[in-house]
Amino acid sequence: MARALVLVVCVLAACGDGLGPPRVRPAPTPDTQAALRVPGARSPRAASYRIDARYDAAAHTITATETLTWRNDSGVTADELPFHLYLNGFKNETTLFMRSSHGAHRGNHPHADGWGWIEVGSIKIGGQELRATATYQGPDETVLRLPLPAAAAPGATVEVTLAFTAQLPRVMARTGYEGAFTMVGQWFPKVGVLTGPRGFERWDCPPFHANSEFFADFGVYDVALTVPDTHLVAATGVLTAVEPHDDHTRTLRYHAEDVHDFAWMIDPYMQVMSATADVAGTPVEVRVVYRPRQRAFARRHLQAGVGAIETFSKLFVPYPWSIMTVVDPPPEAMAAGGMEYPTLVTTAADNVLMRPGVRVPEFVTVHEIGHNWFQGLLASNESREAWLDEGVNEWADALVMAALYGEKQSAIDWNGWKAEDLRLRRAIDPDLGGLPSAIASTAATFPDSGAYASATYTKTAVALHTLAHVIDQDGARFAAAMKRYAETWAFKHPTGADLFASLEETLGEDLDWFVQPAFQHPGGVDFAVRTADCQRNHPPRGVFGEGSARRTEVADHSPATGGYLCRVVIENRGTIPVPVTIEVGYRDGTHERFTWDHRDASRWQEFEFARSSPIARVTIDPEGLVLLADHPLDDDIRIDGDRHAAWRATARLTFWTQSLMQVVGL
Repeated sequence: MARALVLVVCVLAACGDGLGPPRVRPAPTPDTQAALRVPGARSPRAASYRIDARYDAAAHTITATETLTWRNDSGVTADELPFHLYLNGFKNETTLFMRSSHGAHRGNHPHADGWGWIEVGSIKIGGQELRATATYQGPDETVLRLPLPAAAAPGATVEVTLAFTAQLPRVMARTGYEGAFTMVGQWFPKVGVLTGPRGFERWDCPPFHANSEFFADFGVYDVALTVPDTHLVAATGVLTAVEPHDDHTRTLRYHAEDVHDFAWMIDPYMQVMSATADVAGTPVEVRVVYRPRQRAFARRHLQAGVGAIETFSKLFVPYPWSIMTVVDPPPEAMAAGGMEYPTLVTTAADNVLMRPGVRVPEFVTVHEIGHNWFQGLLASNESREAWLDEGVNEWADALVMAALYGEKQSAIDWNGWKAEDLRLRRAIDPDLGGLPSAIASTAATFPDSGAYASATYTKTAVALHTLAHVIDQDGARFAAAMKRYAETWAFKHPTGADLFASLEETLGEDLDWFVQPAFQHPGGVDFAVRTADCQRNHPPRGVFGEGSARRTEVADHSPATGGYLCRVVIENRGTIPVPVTIEVGYRDGTHERFTWDHRDASRWQEFEFARSSPIARVTIDPEGLVLLADHPLDDDIRIDGDRHAAWRATARLTFWTQSLMQVVGL
């Protein structure tokens, strides 16, 4: 199926550039910008790397030396250094990555002729060879443990030099090659992180699982890439020097500061277009790297990229670096698309179905650039709390898309059809309350990638959206509190507990009533109108009094007054108590709203009232602010005069029709 999809996309995108054999390209001009938009260290810079790498474009191999300078910023003594060797996840079918993905990552399968691996041939500290003492740790070869010859006390610095060879796979999970295009991500030995309460830190360096991404310390990167002179390179950071050689190669030197990773792309046919974003009165150069046939999409990605940089900077903290590069992979290399690295991301969705106004390409660019805040600056632990990166970013993306394209058409504005970003996503992923795992589950513990994605991306985003509108209907106070969180925790590896503590402090409210059921437990919100009826109002009838004073009141004596006694019962069949508005419409055309604030975890609420007109309709959450709610069929009902059972089917069909119209804006 995945290969058929690739074929279809290639046909739609007119695969086969017809560009001919690679030709020598003019040497690139070094960047004039500094690595940081405003000079000055932003992070502790605990793990810095110098890497000298040579790329063989025919074999898709990298030979390199790496010097890691690691400072023990923890409160414990370190007697070892563990290194991630992510490329070994693509080495064979027995790795944890292959077993946990069941051999397919987002529809992409490994190729029999395209396995990838990384081999560390030498490890030295102070000139002493230590490779023989290093051992693999865990179920495969994706973590290499190096015992230190001398323990590193808190505050001590260790310098380690490694020599390694990397064989890139055919592109899978956002790294590798396809044809002449190569995306190089998670390609070098990367040290783990000592994390936890001060004085009780432990190494976090898990084996590579299909559902988990990355976590690393900030540092300074100086990377020299020796590549064919026929190829264009895009990389993290800024290009500081270009050195030509006599063997048809050149060395490109890159420098990046206050980043926790380094990635690069190499391709002989790519072109570059650029524009400038304004961040706090200073420029950020936004570049899109693309194949010629994707020029029209590159313009869309560039416009979205500039808007994203400017808007995320205003909503949270100013973008700290001087360049942002967006790589637009060719459609046949779609497995490289949709990935974030510091100052460099890959986008996706270039095909003829994505007409102007169908903003999937724009959304992918906004989402990946957004990760330069929710992961790039905040650097949460993606293997432990993936939602704190992906889901918070999804929530923020909706704000940015609405700011750039308008709230009601942030996702689609094409041929009369309009759709909002989060509402469209919610319609695609309808049953969040039925997920078997809580949002705040470790990535590797989800039963499958579908449950991981629904909880980590969609459920987190709509939970935050719902909470924002409970705090303040327009969400402004919550957005301001999130801005404060970003300002406080940038470059500090915050946890989910840090996020909610920051929100509570800024908002001055206890959020545990929502956070515990929404993030720590499975389940969701499932509102329903259980009962809605009215009876004619009249004085009491029946037998009253005793003995000679006994009397019987009948209809003739107690006629109806012309009014109605009405009763509405609302229930939440889910597990998360969310305050909600109920709108009651009457046959005379009037409407009335009530609020059910059931933070005490009450499962139902009865409303009784006397009115001059009977109920015609009851709607739960008429503004659609509780996006976390599941199963909306019984959230909106109409009542006819005789209240036959047929009203339910009619009401539900009407609701679905209106919901579809709302999604597409008809």
